Amino acid sequence: MTCEWAEGYLSAYLDDALDPQLRKDVGAHIEQCVRCQALTEEYRRNDQLLSTLAPVEPSESLRQSIFESPAFATLARELEREAADAPPGHVSSRRAPLYLRALVPLAALLTVSLGAALLFKQGLLPFGAQTASRTQTNTIGGPGSFDLPLSAGPRLVFLHGGALWSTAEYAPNGPAGAPGTPQRLTSVGARVVAWRVSPLVGSHGGALIAYVDGLTGALHIVRSDGQADTIVGSVSPTQSPSAVFWSNSMGSATLASLSWAPDGSRLAYVAATADGGAQIHIVTPSGSSVAAASSQSPITQLTWSADGRALAGATVNGGVQSVIVWRGGAHAVMLPANPSDTQASATQIAWSGSTLTWAASRTGAIIGVYALPATHTTATVLTASGASYSAAAFTPTHGGVWLLASADTLSEARLASGGVTRVATTSATVNGIVWSPNGVTAAITVGNHLDLWSASAGLTTLAQGATSQPVWSPSGASIAVAQGQNVVVYHVSNDATTQVTQVANSSAVVALT
Repeated sequence: MTCEWAEGYLSAYLDDALDPQLRKDVGAHIEQCVRCQALTEEYRRNDQLLSTLAPVEPSESLRQSIFESPAFATLARELEREAADAPPGHVSSRRAPLYLRALVPLAALLTVSLGAALLFKQGLLPFGAQTASRTQTNTIGGPGSFDLPLSAGPRLVFLHGGALWSTAEYAPNGPAGAPGTPQRLTSVGARVVAWRVSPLVGSHGGALIAYVDGLTGALHIVRSDGQADTIVGSVSPTQSPSAVFWSNSMGSATLASLSWAPDGSRLAYVAATADGGAQIHIVTPSGSSVAAASSQSPITQLTWSADGRALAGATVNGGVQSVIVWRGGAHAVMLPANPSDTQASATQIAWSGSTLTWAASRTGAIIGVYALPATHTTATVLTASGASYSAAAFTPTHGGVWLLASADTLSEARLASGGVTRVATTSATVNGIVWSPNGVTAAITVGNHLDLWSASAGLTTLAQGATSQPVWSPSGASIAVAQGQNVVVYHVSNDATTQVTQVANSSAVVALT
């Protein structure tokens, strides 16, 4: 059983709508396939979250916009054809489009920009050489399709059934809060397996979506209003990649590699080459491309510097886990994650200004943190030889600061000054650190306790009985954590004192992310 075959039955499998033998076969595939396990859990989470929503009576105008829309008519015709063609006793595995099952909870959407995207989610799956000569622009249309271009204004983009869909945030001339009719962005012959929305910065970004067609391996860039679907490259070494390719380490690395530059003007991605290696490409929305760096092993953790002038990732070089760095116009530099330990791997690759930094780990322990300034070709180790840490986290603010935990001791290492300085002592061994987005406060997990640390207020206890990793709000003003059957949200003031602002029952919550 292949992944492509099993995916068609995942919805019916969760709904217990398959015959016993088919259900057994699908279940056996899920048990041994990490990719399908993740997809099944994604479906299950969506269903659980939808089940927690209070019933809402839609307005008459919303009913009309759905049931009188071309999309609904097309879907109805497709289902009628499937029913007519299906053998007796067959149960359709087709899952109703997500916009029909979850049209109400638009409050969970993130408005990205004008004329651009409302990001529902970044996809159900994780995410040879190609040049501008392969650039191809397609017109999405034809019999039975929607008229393009789509209407202007903020748009919602979501993935369902291997296709990207786009709808206006508000229906044209409709009441506030009423979404428009979803219209398909990607062609019927494509199956989207990875996608990323460009960031919104000034006149660039926000309106562009990069996606990979799993049937061909082609990398597309399309506008959220449906215009200019352009093939700008390929992530697979063949034009008909198999399910095995997408599930192996090289294929998985290519799907996870899509990375927009901070200004939204370029996209970096990793392509698998015909000789079994990997190559980083940087491409513009128009299709012009440059090969930045290559490796004989998968390249992961692809990340841009804040100024968009450099790119870094992790790979294996000569059997040694290494960091690869490419700066515009220069050859790539490859450095071992830890020069004194060939078994160490690079984790938490990050930038602070033009300085690259990373942690080297082995068997779950952090054994060093490193910094590579823009003008250097060798990295500086910030920690002492032989040091080992149970947890580490980096914030690019304040010139770049690592917070490190060794048993019950908290220390910091600053990129500018180097060296490690002890800052606090906890009640037990630290097993997790999460910086707030603004870099002011760090959440410290100590057993089932959750503490906060800041340079101004030191270490304070926030909660006991924590049963999940903490999650910060984008502003860093609030933090949420599961405590027993509740999700508790705390407000964090400038001096790190806290107060509970919300307690929500979480019996149906699978995880905080």
